[in-house]
Amino acid sequence: MATELALTYGIISIIVSVSVFILVKQIIKIKFKKLKGSGKLLGLAGLGIGLSELVFLGINYGIFGFALEIITSIGVGMVVFGIALQHQLKNIAAGLSLFFNKEIDVGDVLRIKDDKGVIIEIHLTHTVALTDKGERILVPNQKFAEDVVIINHRPKKNFEEF
Repeated sequence: MATELALTYGIISIIVSVSVFILVKQIIKIKFKKLKGSGKLLGLAGLGIGLSELVFLGINYGIFGFALEIITSIGVGMVVFGIALQHQLKNIAAGLSLFFNKEIDVGDVLRIKDDKGVIIEIHLTHTVALTDKGERILVPNQKFAEDVVIINHRPKKNFEEF
């Protein structure tokens, strides 16, 4: 019985809101017909009526509680996901930074600590450099943000001079 009464109040509330919107639309159409942009006024009135109805129904039928639980669950999941992939996300962010950085490009010679080589590939999570011995060095892009990286933009003909 109480559920049926609550449902009836909800339907009446929606009918009243639609009626008020139609009434406001007619008033704006008659009173403001010469006013340019009166459609925006109708949109604002409709938005206000719609939000008011949403708040009324949300409070009376507990919709906000359910939505809050879903939003909280998604938030917790994203925090766990972010913590689990923190290292990869840092490398991706650094990779995007390298991509847009005009200072570093394929063909440049880099030196990080004791390693040096010519950059042959720049990926989203790592950069590949080739040493003078033909070895490939995989440098996590995060290193470019954390360590001192020396870049020579023009590779020397003799690699040992660098």
